[in-house]
Amino acid sequence: MKNRILCFTDSLGAGGAQRQLVGLAVLLQRNGYQVKVCTYHNLDFYKSFLQENNIPNDLIPNANSSRRRIKAVSKYFNQENPDWVIAYQETPSLVACVAKLLGCKFRLIVSERNTTQCIGIKERIRFFLYHWADAIVPNSFAQEKFLTMHYPWMQKKLTTISNFVDLEHFNFKIKDKRRIPEIAVVASIWDAKNTLGYIDAIKLLAAKGYKFHTSWYGKNDSNIDYYNLCTAKINNYSIQDYIALNEKTKQIKQVYQEADFFCLPSFYEGTPNVICEAMSCGRPIICSAVCDNPMYVEEGENGFLFDPMSPETIADAIERAITISNDEYFLLCKNSRKKSERLFSEMSFIHKYIKIIES
Repeated sequence: MKNRILCFTDSLGAGGAQRQLVGLAVLLQRNGYQVKVCTYHNLDFYKSFLQENNIPNDLIPNANSSRRRIKAVSKYFNQENPDWVIAYQETPSLVACVAKLLGCKFRLIVSERNTTQCIGIKERIRFFLYHWADAIVPNSFAQEKFLTMHYPWMQKKLTTISNFVDLEHFNFKIKDKRRIPEIAVVASIWDAKNTLGYIDAIKLLAAKGYKFHTSWYGKNDSNIDYYNLCTAKINNYSIQDYIALNEKTKQIKQVYQEADFFCLPSFYEGTPNVICEAMSCGRPIICSAVCDNPMYVEEGENGFLFDPMSPETIADAIERAITISNDEYFLLCKNSRKKSERLFSEMSFIHKYIKIIES
C-alpha cells in the first residue's frame, strides 16, 4: 500500500499556498496515495473543493491557540501516524519540525512559499528547525538561491517545485482588447502587494488622460487599516472611476478571462499562483520584476515588467500595455498560454513530489 500522507497548513482560507496544497492533495490521491488535509484555523474557502474531490480534512482539536498548538498538533500526528507530512507556510512548517523534534515518527517535507527578505529571529529559529525536515521545497528559484547562500547545509535537502496550474480549468479564451481596457489584480490588499504604489501610478496615468479600469480583488479584514488608507488615497486623488477594491472571489477564472490584462505589483513573491493562472487563461501580464517573475513574464513577449518601488515605472508599464495594437495584443495572449503550458503542468509538479516521497 502506498504512503499515508497528511497535508498540513494553517487553514483552508483563500490564500495561494492553500490553493496549491489542496491541489497537491488531489493529485497525490489520483496517484494512489492515502491523503488527508489538516489545519488549525477554522476557515473554509477551499473546503468545498476538498469535498468535491473526496479528500478528508480535519480541524486539529485545540490547535487554534498558539500556546497549545505544538502539543495539540503533535498529539494529532501521533494519532494519525502518517508516513509523510507535507507542511505549507512558515508556522505549520515550524510546528511540524518541532513535532518531529519531540518524537513524532514521520518523514517531513516543508515548503517555502515566499522569498525571504531578511533573516530575523523568527527566520533563524525556523531555518534551524529545518534540520528535522527530510526535504525542503521552495516554490521559487530565488528562495532556493537565498537558502543555499545563507545555509549551505540545506543544499542536499532542497528541491524547487514551481506552482502548477489546472490548464484545462484555466483555459485560453481569446478576446478583443476593450477600448477602455480592464486590468485585473487578484491579491490581498496590504503593504507587501503594493496597493498604495499602484494607486500612485494610476494617478500619474489619469493626469495624462489615459482611460482604463482596474478591479482589485483582495479585501481582507485582517488588513482593514491598510485598506482604509488605500480608499482614502483613491478618494483624495479623485480616481474612483479608475479602480475598484473588491472582496476576494471564488470566481477567479471568470475574473482572468473577462480582463484584458492581469497585474501584480508586489514588492516580493514566491511563484504567484495568480500570474500562472492568468497566463494560462491567455492574459498578458503587467508585474514587478522581482524574484522569479522575469522567468515567467518576458518584456514584450507576454507582458510588461516594472520596478515596484517606483510608481513612475508602474505607470510606464501600464501605458505600454494599454496602448498596444490589437494584433500585438493577440500575440501576447497566445504567448502567455504557450509559456504556461510549458512551465506549469500538473504532471511535472506531482512527479517531483512523488520522486521525493519514493526516494
